[in-house]
Amino acid sequence: MAERGEFTRKFDREILRDASAEAEEREVARKRVDAENAALEAEFLKVLTILDYRARWLQDRFPTCREKASGEDGARGRRFEFTNAAGEVVGWIEFRTRLSDSQQAIVLESFMELKGAFPRRHDYVTFPKEHVHVDRTKRFVESKLFEFSGPYQSLQAAPGA
Repeated sequence: MAERGEFTRKFDREILRDASAEAEEREVARKRVDAENAALEAEFLKVLTILDYRARWLQDRFPTCREKASGEDGARGRRFEFTNAAGEVVGWIEFRTRLSDSQQAIVLESFMELKGAFPRRHDYVTFPKEHVHVDRTKRFVESKLFEFSGPYQSLQAAPGA
């Protein structure tokens, strides 16, 4: 039997007392949730693909940069620690992506800290769940890399660093 439409299922359930309509409605609802989850995962993958690319790019430019695990509280992302000549961690930058508290948007956050240059900083950008803007995501990530890398490079070039 073909899948009945919403009106037909409601009519069959309420007027004709057809019990199969209720089961069909549950299955339709499950399929809808599965499709929404798959679409949401595809939007998260857009952000994670950009972070993967920039992770390789960053490590090519800063050989002492090492990646650490990220992803507290259901967030997914990338975290990088930067060391000085002595091998001690002097700074880090992290990108996390997650659903907003209202579950209505995707949030891309950046966190960073660099000893001797600036205390911990936090910034974020949000996107509708249905459409992550790839160019805007790239610009956000790139601007945060510039914001961190300039001061880090200056500290590394300073005498006694």
